[in-house]
Amino acid sequence: MLEIRKAAIAFDKDELLQLERIVTDDDKRGALIFLKKSVYDKITRSQRGKLKSHLDTGGDVVERFRTGH
Repeated sequence: MLEIRKAAIAFDKDELLQLERIVTDDDKRGALIFLKKSVYDKITRSQRGKLKSHLDTGGDVVERFRTGH
């Protein structure tokens, strides 16, 4: 699942041509495939393996401090 935050992605020449073709042809099925492959997958890859703050551990911070975990 994607994190909800701003993201920037770059398209190569072929992807830009494909996007132009989708818009020109009003290709709804092609648009969905393009979104999944060239947008969603790129954002997913960019978010994978990112370091997180030690404050983003989730759970009850006070309880973990008391128990030493």
